[in-house]
Parts: sequence; C-alpha cells; structure tokens
Amino acid sequence: MSDKAMISSGVSASGQSTRRAVVDIGSNSVRLVIYDGAARAPSQICNEKALCGLGRDMAPDGSMNADSVKLALSTLRRFRLLLDRHGAPPTHVIATAAVREATDGEQFVRDVKNIGFDVETIDGEREAALAAMGVLSYNPDANGLVGDMGGGSLELVSIGRKKNADAISLSVGPLRLMQKTGNDIALAPKIIDKEISKVEWLTPGRFETLYAVGGAWRAVARIQMRLRSYALSVLHQFEMSRSETIRICDLIARQSRRSLEEIPGIPRRRIDTLPFAALVLKEILMRTKAERMVVSAGGVREGLIYESMTAEIRAEDPLFSGAAFFSERLSPAGQFGAAVARVTDTLFADDNGNDRRLRRATCALIDVGAYFHPDLRGDHAFDTALRAPFYAVSHKERVSIALSLFVRYNGRRAAFPDDQTIGLLSWEEQQRAMRIGLAMRFLSTLAPKAGGLLDGCALRLDGDAIVFSGPRIIEQLMEELPRRRLQSLAAAFEREAREEFSD
Repeated sequence: MSDKAMISSGVSASGQSTRRAVVDIGSNSVRLVIYDGAARAPSQICNEKALCGLGRDMAPDGSMNADSVKLALSTLRRFRLLLDRHGAPPTHVIATAAVREATDGEQFVRDVKNIGFDVETIDGEREAALAAMGVLSYNPDANGLVGDMGGGSLELVSIGRKKNADAISLSVGPLRLMQKTGNDIALAPKIIDKEISKVEWLTPGRFETLYAVGGAWRAVARIQMRLRSYALSVLHQFEMSRSETIRICDLIARQSRRSLEEIPGIPRRRIDTLPFAALVLKEILMRTKAERMVVSAGGVREGLIYESMTAEIRAEDPLFSGAAFFSERLSPAGQFGAAVARVTDTLFADDNGNDRRLRRATCALIDVGAYFHPDLRGDHAFDTALRAPFYAVSHKERVSIALSLFVRYNGRRAAFPDDQTIGLLSWEEQQRAMRIGLAMRFLSTLAPKAGGLLDGCALRLDGDAIVFSGPRIIEQLMEELPRRRLQSLAAAFEREAREEFSD
C-alpha cells in the first residue's frame, strides 16, 4: 500500500493508528469525541457528553455553580478512564466561555489537570478561528459567515474568498441570556440587538450563507426537518432558506417548555435554552440578510483535528478520502473502483470538476455491498451512501451516489428503495446517477473484482452508439450477461451498443 493510500485509510506511513480525541469543556456541555478512520475525513467512533451547565446559574461573585463543577469533574474522570482504555490517543482538551470568564476558572483548570488533562482555555478569537477551520474541514468550498452558538457565547467569523477574515465573540449564548433576563425571553431581543449592533462588518448582503455550528442551532434544524418530513436524517449540509429559518425560530421562541418537551430528539436540559438560541439565530439572519442557513457538523472540535493535520493531508478531498476508507474495509478488492473510474472517464468526458469527483467517489464505493446477502446488496449500498460520515458532499450529491450504487446492484428497472429520497433529485440528475450505476454494473459483470483486466479498456460515446473498447483478450469475457448489461447502459443513453477489440 502506498503512503498516500495509507493516509486515506487512517493509518500513518509508519503503520501507527491515527486515532485522536478532543475533550470540549463548554458552558453547557462537557464532551468527549474520539475520532478514527480516514485521516482527512475522520469519523466519530465515540461521542460522549454530559450537560453539566458550567455557565448556568453562576454565583453573584462570578464563580461557577458548585453542583455543575462537581458534575463536570466527575464526567472528566470518566472520560479519562475511557481514553486510557482506548489506548490514550493524542487528546486536545479545551475550555471555553464559562471557564475563561468565571472567577474560579483557574482553580477549575487546576482540578482538571489533577485528573490528567492538559487544558487549553481558549479565548473568543481562537474559538472563532477553530469553528471556521472545522467548517472548512468538512466543506473546503464554504464561503460565508460561520456562527458557532455555544452556551455562553456566540462566535462569528467570515470564511471563504475574503483574504482577511473578520471574527468576534459575543456574550449572547443562551445561558448568558437567561442570566441577564432572569429567564424572561421577552427581554432577550433588546439585549441581542445591542450586542450584535457592535459588529460593524455584519452588513446586509455581505454573506449569502450562514454556516450554523453548535448543538442549539442544530436542534432548531432538527425540528424543521421533522416539520418538513424531510427525506434524510443527516443534519450535516441540511439547508434552510432565510424565511424558513426565521419562521421556525419564531415558532420555537413562542413555545412553552412543556410544548418543547413533546418534540422528540431534544435533550431535556437543552429545552430551556433553545428559545434564546433561536432568537439569536433569527437576529443574525435578519441583520445579514443571508439567503440560507447550512448546518455544519464541523465545529471547534473538528477545527482542532484539522489544525493538527499536515498540509498534505489537508489537501486531500474529504469525500474521496472517506469513500476510499469505506471501500478498503467493505470491499473484497478495494482498488477495483479506481479501475472502473478510469474506464468511465471517456464515457463522461464532458464532466465538470465536481461531477468528476462525485463519479470517482461513487466508483470507489462500487463493492460496498459485497459482503451482504445478494438480494440485499443494493439496499445496503444505498443506505451506506446516504448515512455514512461523508463530507464535502451536499444532500443531493449523497442521494446521487446512493442511487448509482443501488442501480449498480439492481439494474435500471428495479423499484427505487425510497421514492421520497430519490425525489430530492431532478429527472436529469436521476438519469445521470442511473447511467453511472449502469456503467458500474456492466464493468462489475465483465471483470468482477478484477480491475487489472480492465487495463486498456474504455467506454465512449460515438455518434449513435456507446462503444466499449479493449484489448483482444477481454473479448473472451464478453458473454451473454455482460453484453446484455452493455446494451442496458447504451439504452440509458438512447444509443446502440458496440464493441471494439484490438490485438
């Protein structure tokens, strides 16, 4: 295996594990995340949290609530034990707004160090920078405004085409707002407006997209998903228009605690903070006139992981790195997909750069259903593409990959596994996905799991025909079933099938 392949697989060139971890001591929650998998697209294999509320009910002298501190330290002792059992991977430990602003913050840090953690208490500027890196880690083309809503503060930072990023930390986290208002939400809008008015660069029209980071804003998106009966459950890259987001924020802000408790999937200790977080989100969108909100699964913790990557790993495509990682573990012949991608390059010669990368990532996943029951391979491959932790891919692109993989196993005439999900694609997008799937289906039948047999082969459009060409020896493989599947591929292009072999 080459060094580059090992980097994509999550194993370093020395053969050592690339497992790493982050402990995030926030104003509302204390969380441990252990990452493994592709170095450029790490997966969360352990995600533990406790809603300790360090920034909740702080004493008049500015110290943290004693019960919250006790719960946080107990949680951290548990995390220390878990990390030791996971081989004590390299671990970043950070503390944010509650600890950095509390009068007893330094004592708390000393107590945490006694547990065995080296804590970095980060300021608002660094928190904003890490949130931006986390968004860019999962979406390298992100361009707009990152908003990281924590319990005690909101970090705002511009990312993308602007060379000089603007960043600020504001004291409008929901826990802070609850303290300032005495938990009276009617008083919150005035405080929010006063804080956000300080940000001179937060001008209307500057940002088209707000990238939403943080559990509270993700909960807002989750509620909207349910109201929409949205086809996918993946929050990362879920999009909401400005008007849609403002409406759901208004709805949440008007709800009683009892009404919010009836919504499934929202932690009970987050319910009282959610209306305040929703009001801040609404104000940001009204102030910026951003056209859309996009949920990002990447935030401060992922920013820490991204910061520690080498330049070579950062340069990798997160989608392809993730697809290669899954292929190496779920496929009998991990490199077969690369051979299929090469053969299809000539058939899809007019692809733009993004279409090409999506097709190649799809081809990398060509055999992810191989170890399942033959009757269920298409369904399992479909579900893998929809729900695996792939990054740098939109929801529609996920569905396109999933449809291609389903067709690769089941053909063009099989009933779709989920019409509502497939419906996220236009007819043209469905046709393209099916064509890719049929090309994979043909080549998988012609040279199953044997990429070397495809050397020198190509598929191309030639007038009214789809032409498969290759060395003379490959003609021996063109029996009835491969020939039928080549004809099915040609029919999807409304062309005839033709074969050409050379000595």
